[in-house]
Amino acid sequence: MVNKKRERTGKVVAYLRVSTIKQDLTNQQIEIENYCSKEGIKIDEIIKVELSSRKSRKDRLIDDLLRDLRAGDTLIVSELSRLGRSLVEVVSTVNELIKKQVKFIAIKQGMTINGKNDMTTKMMITMFSLLAEIERDLISERTKAGLVRARAEGKKLGNPNLNLTNESYRKGAQEFAESLRPVLDGLRKQGYSQRGMVEELNKLGIKARRGGPWSLVQLQHVLRRIQA
Repeated sequence: MVNKKRERTGKVVAYLRVSTIKQDLTNQQIEIENYCSKEGIKIDEIIKVELSSRKSRKDRLIDDLLRDLRAGDTLIVSELSRLGRSLVEVVSTVNELIKKQVKFIAIKQGMTINGKNDMTTKMMITMFSLLAEIERDLISERTKAGLVRARAEGKKLGNPNLNLTNESYRKGAQEFAESLRPVLDGLRKQGYSQRGMVEELNKLGIKARRGGPWSLVQLQHVLRRIQA
C-alpha cells in the first residue's frame, strides 16, 4: 500500500469587522462557521474588529493580518466589504494575498481565489482592477463637481489671509480643514496616498491655508484636524 504524503494546507483565518453593531459581528461569525461546516473547513483563528472602515488599514488590523499570513494559508470573510472601505482598497488587499499565495474566500460573493497566479485568478483581478478604475473616475468626477458647486455657492475652500490671535487662528484652521473634508474624503476613497493627495490638490488648484501650493506637512496638519 502506498502512503500519500499530505500536502500542507496552512492555517485558516476568519476576519470579521463591524463599525459598532455587535449583532452584525455575531451574524458574520455564524455565516462563516456555517460555510466552513458545510465545506469541511476547520477555522484555526478568528480575528474580530469593531472599528469603522474610515480608520486606516493598520487600525483595522489588515496590515497585521497580511504580515502574518503565509503561502498555503486561507483567509475567509463574510463579504468583500469587510476588507476595505472602497473597491480600490479591496483590490489592493486581494492582490497582496495573491502575491503571498494565500487562498481567499468571500462567502456572499461566492468568490474563491485559490492563491495561485493562474489564468482564472488573473482574469478575476483584471475585472476587479477595471471596476476599481471606474470607481476612482466616478469619485474624482463627484469630487470635482462638489468643488464647482461649493465655489458657485460662494463657499471658500480655505482662507489664506488669516493672521489673528491664537484662539482665532485655531478656529480658522479648524474651519479651513472642515471645508476640505469632502475633497480629502473623496481622495482617500480613491486610494490616494498622502503624497498623491498633495499632488491632486495642487492639480485641482486648491490653495493651502496661506495661499500657496500644498506640501506633505501642510496636508498632514489638516488631516489631523479632521480626524480628531
